[in-house]
Amino acid sequence: MNKSSGARIVFYAVLIFLAGALTGALTAPMIGRHFMRLPDSHQLSRFMLARLRSELSLTKEQEAEIKPVVEKTCADMETIHRQTVQRALDRLAETNTRISAFLTPEQKEKFKKMEAEHRLHIRHFHHPGGPPGPPPP
Repeated sequence: MNKSSGARIVFYAVLIFLAGALTGALTAPMIGRHFMRLPDSHQLSRFMLARLRSELSLTKEQEAEIKPVVEKTCADMETIHRQTVQRALDRLAETNTRISAFLTPEQKEKFKKMEAEHRLHIRHFHHPGGPPGPPPP
């Protein structure tokens, strides 16, 4: 193998790598939004009941007794999740306010833009699971 064919192989290998990286960068956000979204309480309870039914061979009577327990738990978990997300957002807003106190006016302007971009990113990837209402200050 001469130098030109070796360089050509390296060139094509790098080109294939870059094509794969570009494809991954473009498709990962779409795939992530679809597959990483948390199920709502109704979806989760249906999934849990189906699994219990199939794995444990539940009778109709057992399923009727278990269903309200699972539905209540799933609804409670959704509430807990929303409250936890809100607490985390409140804490981040508090942190951002404290950080702003140390910044120059120019840095504060940049920091506000960073926060706005971050809120957009969060809304883009996590809605509709996020808490309702206006964005944090």
